[in-house]
Amino acid sequence: MEIVDVKATPVAVPVTQPEVELEAPLTRNLFTAVIVELVTEEGLIGVGESHAPISAEVTKLIVDSLRPILVGEDPMNVEPLRRKLYAACNLTHLHVHAANWAISGVDMALWDLVGKSAGKPLHRLWGGAFRERIPFYGSIARTKPEGVASQAARLVAEGFKTLYLKVGFDPDEDLECVRLMREAAESATGRVEVRVDANQAWSAGEAVRVINKMARYDPEFVDQPVLMYNLDAMKRVRKAVGVPIASHESSWSFYDALNVVKHEAADIIHIDPRFDAGFTGARVAAGIAEAAGMPVVSHHWAMLGVSTAAYMQLIASAPNFTLANQTGYNYLVDDVIEGGPMKMRDGCMELPEKPGIGVELDQTRLVRYATRYEETVKGSELEARLTPYQLMGYRRFFGH
Repeated sequence: MEIVDVKATPVAVPVTQPEVELEAPLTRNLFTAVIVELVTEEGLIGVGESHAPISAEVTKLIVDSLRPILVGEDPMNVEPLRRKLYAACNLTHLHVHAANWAISGVDMALWDLVGKSAGKPLHRLWGGAFRERIPFYGSIARTKPEGVASQAARLVAEGFKTLYLKVGFDPDEDLECVRLMREAAESATGRVEVRVDANQAWSAGEAVRVINKMARYDPEFVDQPVLMYNLDAMKRVRKAVGVPIASHESSWSFYDALNVVKHEAADIIHIDPRFDAGFTGARVAAGIAEAAGMPVVSHHWAMLGVSTAAYMQLIASAPNFTLANQTGYNYLVDDVIEGGPMKMRDGCMELPEKPGIGVELDQTRLVRYATRYEETVKGSELEARLTPYQLMGYRRFFGH
């Protein structure tokens, strides 16, 4: 098998509720991404999705630049080929994140070809499925407490079993928002968890003080309370509070995950192939966490169906994805995959069973949303509003 063509198509797909912070490139209430297609001489097409943290044009430029390396290669050589791509982008000297968000879509398309060539979904090639219904949590946009309360009530009514909110702003308002989330959770039939994400916003002392006050509302965990680079501070917080601590920014790669485990800095590790060495890196990180007896959570915001399906293959195939995973998929109006958006019920989606990542592109939809990108978004992506996620630990400096 040989790759004969590489296509990178920016798309812009509308979301249903623009007031909900999707933590993604969001211009004019459209979510942007780049769809990658790797075409083989046999006519198989591997499909991937690259996120666009700066702009879809930048992501497309990176993918297009890799064409001379990809054409003529055997897509079954996923790992050697991925490392060639890293070297081509000078990621042997620069940090892997510099271009991996673009390369991750290529990695995804390569794995899709592996699965399609074998005629099996990726979870079968990765050892089988530990779960066939993939749980996700309901994301709440950080607004005033009354807005948080109404969103929490809606998500509980939709059947979500886990609620999620950004904190790390005003401590009193943070506590009030968590209280209202817990009240909404208690109104549900059955147990509903609440979790919060500080995105590095606190010092160690602040984190201990706020989390200990927050403990009365029984959060499932607090995500990344302190600066990602200071694992000693993470450990200090973890040892001083009675609430589990999750690592996200501190565990972007499997190398980072190993250091988090060695420092005893967290109870839960987030995993995302876009930050890591693709799906291989994500699976290694999950294995490291499993060896340490730690659960993992998939981190992937506001993706289209291509990435969502691929991530579900990963989530299904590792035993310790035992908690609800991130998504913004429930806010998409449409999708670029055949059949339109995958169905979500009670905060869960069914694991795709078709070969590869489990979904195929709908070319009519692809053209429609590529046209929407060209006519509406191209050249204006940096007009997207600044989100709390983008600010990370700088929130307090900007009054957010």
